[in-house]
Amino acid sequence: MAEDPEIVAEVSEKGGVGKTSVTAGLIAVAAEHGLRVGGVDLDPRATLTDELGVVEPKLSVNDIYYVDPDERPRDPAEIARETLVRAGKHWPSNVWVLPAVRKFGNRESDPTTGMEFRLKRALWGLRDLVDVIFIDAPPRPGGKVVGSALIAARKVVIPATLKKDGYLGAREALTSIEHYTSPGGLNEALEVVGIVRNIVPSKREFREVHRLWEGRLQERFGDLILPTRIHNYAVREVCRTGSIPITAAPGREAKLLVSSYREVLHHTLPTLKEKR
Repeated sequence: MAEDPEIVAEVSEKGGVGKTSVTAGLIAVAAEHGLRVGGVDLDPRATLTDELGVVEPKLSVNDIYYVDPDERPRDPAEIARETLVRAGKHWPSNVWVLPAVRKFGNRESDPTTGMEFRLKRALWGLRDLVDVIFIDAPPRPGGKVVGSALIAARKVVIPATLKKDGYLGAREALTSIEHYTSPGGLNEALEVVGIVRNIVPSKREFREVHRLWEGRLQERFGDLILPTRIHNYAVREVCRTGSIPITAAPGREAKLLVSSYREVLHHTLPTLKEKR
């Protein structure tokens, strides 16, 4: 019997905090460990899909969530196996993707009963194909799609910039998570790994406003703040533009980012060494 994969969602209820960059970074360093890694893109903008080098997929997460009212519903686990594709040519062969497309945005208002549970079933269908799955959730307050990620995931990482939106996105994400983890909730076992400070400015660009919001994050969330700070290096955008993993990029900045993503990965999956 296949062991269920680890499922980690990157969640914030504000855009611009770098959820996709953290997701892609974690995918890259997990693949470097030799794990079979799956990425799930739940953002209709399909930024993760593009960064992982997948262009014009035949099937997408939209096919997993959508139920034709005139047809007999198909098992999401079966659809997921048909939808899963290898990442692009620059990525390791042990990286797979459930891609997104723009029309997936229509699912947020989809009245289909039980739609929020389809992702959990879909990922169960991949249990013999991947060891760990990273879900890039959309930047929406609550909603069915974010809810489906919180139902499917075992762990949550919350990226936050040192700005007001970073603080608010983390605060609101934790409020939503509490609805699922409270007694009688839909995923009481869901674990919040922590809040990772992301897109942190360099010393030269670090301002008092960044210090202010970092202090407020620390004051409000305390031990939930991970020790890692992921800095804002231009090489991240280079990798995104070229659809290549950060682990394949040359230079000092790339190495520093890889080191940061490894730290977050080991906080998230502390028994990782035992899985190699």
